Amino acid sequence: MKKILDAMVPAVAGWLIWVLTYLFSASLRWTYEGKERLDSIMEKTGAVTVFWHGEFLMLPYTHRHRKVAIIISQSKDGDIATSVIRRFGFDVVRGSSTRGGESAILQTVAYIRNRYTIGLTGDGPKGPYHVIKPGPVWFAQKMDIPLVPVTVRFRHSLQLHSWDRFMIPLPFTRAVVIYGEPLSVKGLQRRDAMHLLQQRLDDQGKTAEEMLNKRTYSQRS
Repeated sequence: MKKILDAMVPAVAGWLIWVLTYLFSASLRWTYEGKERLDSIMEKTGAVTVFWHGEFLMLPYTHRHRKVAIIISQSKDGDIATSVIRRFGFDVVRGSSTRGGESAILQTVAYIRNRYTIGLTGDGPKGPYHVIKPGPVWFAQKMDIPLVPVTVRFRHSLQLHSWDRFMIPLPFTRAVVIYGEPLSVKGLQRRDAMHLLQQRLDDQGKTAEEMLNKRTYSQRS
C-alpha cells in the first residue's frame, strides 16, 4: 500500500499543480522581450536556456508542447515537478550533480544532438540563491550551442521563504519574460563564461523590474 501511495502522490500533486499553473499563467498579462529570437534559435539548432530556480513556475506555459527537455533532480519534489512538466508537453531528464549525474549528462547530450532546447536552472537545485553553477556553461561549450539567459518577473506575487525565494504570481497580474541575446561561450574560460552569464541574468532582472514599474507598456518580441 505504501508503494502505491508513494507512486500516486506525485501524479495527483503534479496534476493539481499543473491545472493551477495553467490557469494562473493563462490569466497573466504577459509581455515578451526577445521571444521570436529564441523561437528562431529553437527551430535551427536548439539552445541551453538558463533561468533562476525561483522563477521557474510559469515558464513552461510560454513554450508548451515544443522540443524542450528540462533537467530535474532525482528527489521527491523532482517527482512532482516531472509530473507537471510532462503535462506541458516537455521531455524530462532526471539527475543532478549529486544523484544520477552521469546518466543525465548522456541523456542531455542526446537531446541536444536532436536539436532540443535544454532548460536549466542556473542556481539549482540547491543554491546558493542567484549564483550561477557551471552546468549550463559546460553543456553549451561541449555541444557548441548558444546560452540564452531567461528572466521572468511579476508585478504582484507571493515569495516563499525558501532558499530560492520561489515566486508565485497573483492572478491577472502583469508578467514580463526576457529572452536575452544568445551568448556564445566557445573558447572562453569556464569561470569567465559563468561570470558573463551571471551578469546577463542580473542585468535582465533589473530591466524586467523597470518594465513592470512603468505604468504602461506594449507587448514586444
